[in-house]
Amino acid sequence: MNNSINIVLQGKGGVGKSFISSMLAQYFLDYKKIDLVGADTDPVNKSFASFERINAYPIEILKNGAIIQSKFDNIFELMVNEENKTFVIDNGASTFVPMMKYIEDNGIIDLFDELDRPVFIHTVIVGGQSQSDTLQGLASLYELVKNSKNVKLIIWLNEFQGDVEISNTQKKVVADKTAGVIKVVNRDSDAFTTDLEKMTKSRLTLVEALQDSNFGLMAKNRLKRIFNDVYEQLDPIFNESQSNAE
Repeated sequence: MNNSINIVLQGKGGVGKSFISSMLAQYFLDYKKIDLVGADTDPVNKSFASFERINAYPIEILKNGAIIQSKFDNIFELMVNEENKTFVIDNGASTFVPMMKYIEDNGIIDLFDELDRPVFIHTVIVGGQSQSDTLQGLASLYELVKNSKNVKLIIWLNEFQGDVEISNTQKKVVADKTAGVIKVVNRDSDAFTTDLEKMTKSRLTLVEALQDSNFGLMAKNRLKRIFNDVYEQLDPIFNESQSNAE
């Protein structure tokens, strides 16, 4: 857990990817007290980098609409060389295809297989109209890692756009490369939704929101429930990866 590599990838925009990246970063930084390096490669919206406490580096990887290859080089070289740190990399929807191509062209999965540390690719599935698009993104990522000895998928089910329904057939296809499934529950409560939106729009982490007088006691309690529910689902995944590494 202390030196895992976590890359958040999804080709569909507007599915809560940056929010999930921030939750994952907070899990390591505040819940597990782990030294974290964050990076935001989204050329359109630097949402992840805007969380001051997380201190993720905004990395400009596009110039005149073209990928700057050396920027990707720098990210992956840093991940490989800083072997005692945990990384969370948030990749924008608009650079999903270029990132996939870079990983394939440069044998990044083979490189990750040589590392003596856990590597996870996180992706987000939503309900509603965007579900089929996000499932296609999952299928593409499975094809990317299906022959890997070390890289695993972590699938986040974000229910805030509707219930997520994945068929047993779809689950079986990716099961051998799936380290775990995290459900971000929509509690169907205006209070929960309002509190979460207020916190994220203010670019506050949970720790900061709990210290902020603009949030009342019950609002803070609701936010703690949302985050703790996710943290408790992440624990067995990363505890197992740590045991395997040992």
